[in-house]
Amino acid sequence: MEKEQKPECDRLLSLLAGALQARTVEGEREKGATQDGDCDWEALVEMAARHGVISLIYEDFRMCELPQETILRAEQLSQVVVRQNYRLLYLSWQVQQALKMEGVRTVLLKGAATASFYAVPELRKSGDIDLLLLHAEELEQAAQCLEQLGFRRKEWQPSLHHIVYCLPAEKGRPEIEVEIHTMLAEPFDDRKVNALLEQQVSQLSEHTETVRVMELPLEIPDRAYHAYELLLHMLQHFLRAGFGLKLLCDWVVLWNRETEPAVQKEYLELVRSCGIKKFSDLVSLTCVRYLGLPAGRIAFMKPDTGLSTEAFLEEILAAEEFGKTSKDRMVALRGNSPLDFAREFHHQMYLNYPKAGKCFLLWPVLWGMTLARFLINNHRIRGVSLGAVLKTAGQRGKLIKNLQLFRQER
Repeated sequence: MEKEQKPECDRLLSLLAGALQARTVEGEREKGATQDGDCDWEALVEMAARHGVISLIYEDFRMCELPQETILRAEQLSQVVVRQNYRLLYLSWQVQQALKMEGVRTVLLKGAATASFYAVPELRKSGDIDLLLLHAEELEQAAQCLEQLGFRRKEWQPSLHHIVYCLPAEKGRPEIEVEIHTMLAEPFDDRKVNALLEQQVSQLSEHTETVRVMELPLEIPDRAYHAYELLLHMLQHFLRAGFGLKLLCDWVVLWNRETEPAVQKEYLELVRSCGIKKFSDLVSLTCVRYLGLPAGRIAFMKPDTGLSTEAFLEEILAAEEFGKTSKDRMVALRGNSPLDFAREFHHQMYLNYPKAGKCFLLWPVLWGMTLARFLINNHRIRGVSLGAVLKTAGQRGKLIKNLQLFRQER
């Protein structure tokens, strides 16, 4: 991280670590710090907003001796988050219940589902609604149900593992997107892992639970599968543009509670079968070191303490919430060798042309089309060079190389 940002980063991490301890009793939260001379609090507020965590620490800002303008800015940003969350929670319940009435069973991913682990659920920022179909063949039935509720299918569909519907903006309210997923994550560049993810969707039907968030019942994955899905979500973003502190906060509140041995065993079996145990270790150790997650909560994981949490945190701070801090942050490689570049390029070809990509005779043509599309988009839309993208991808690949992704453990 840049030197001039370090005081703000350190203070933000400290505030989050305190807020995530789930101290809900009036007066239990420690008195906030006074305005430090080496900390730019206005910059800290904006940084927290860009990471999607401003609402989690707003109460701490109120107890700090800060300029009124700074506190008001934090309050305005937090109020937007809370209002949006109330709307998303109701819509999540409404859509899931409507699908259930049509015989379509789903589980809610992230969003209000993950917010249920927070002491004050409405403070956890959400942007859309993600529902996973437990039976992929019911996709068309689910689509018809959404259309009856007033949602419209978006013309551009950016993914292979979900379709996107939206509720148009009205009366000052922003557009709301609902993603109907058929897999736990977007396909990775490993066929065995993708096949495993497809199998695990059918297994998930036996690993759900109903929780009440502000009295609304929601069907979500059970604890082990919830953690596994969150980890896959983090990894998916990490291998693209990146992700920010909000997802680490989710990890803290999910594990900062008593966990039954059966849940621990099931979670470890899931991450080992997928070959992402080291990534799980890195995320967990980072949360212990910087966000106050007690080491005892993750002791059952027996994490690899040789992993670099400092480098990982720097990557997260640089990425911010959606990894859009710079236009050359588009992808991260599983290493920085020519083979790693070639594998990722082929994977991008398949993501762009999934049907045609199944015919290897068409690969040379599709490679050329993928490259042309990439260069045109970079020039016209992003205004960034191919060299800049490859350089950034290679640098981020150095961190990922040590994670030995998708190597299944016995």
